[in-house]
Amino acid sequence: MKEDPRDFIVPIRMNFNEKEKIKMRADKTGKSLSTFIRDSSLGCEIKEKPDKDFYDLVIKNMGKFIRTLDELERLLYHRNFIDERILNNEIAEWRKFRMMIKEKYL
Repeated sequence: MKEDPRDFIVPIRMNFNEKEKIKMRADKTGKSLSTFIRDSSLGCEIKEKPDKDFYDLVIKNMGKFIRTLDELERLLYHRNFIDERILNNEIAEWRKFRMMIKEKYL
């Protein structure tokens, strides 16, 4: 489905500092200045993109957690057995990971 053409230009006046602040916020979300202002005006929820370090940290750890859960799932399915040592270790690792994220980013 093709987006409706944008036929109207709405000029707005602002000083240099206002423009720079809005541009910085738009950059943090990965949106163009025009799209950011339009979305903000229409009441859309605007969220910042996570920084690369945060993204790499989360992806790396989530991959590890998924591999371990897959291993536990295979044990349960094929042998009807859960290795409690692995499960308890993973629960402890997950809790440490959550605390680290909270302390560092929240």
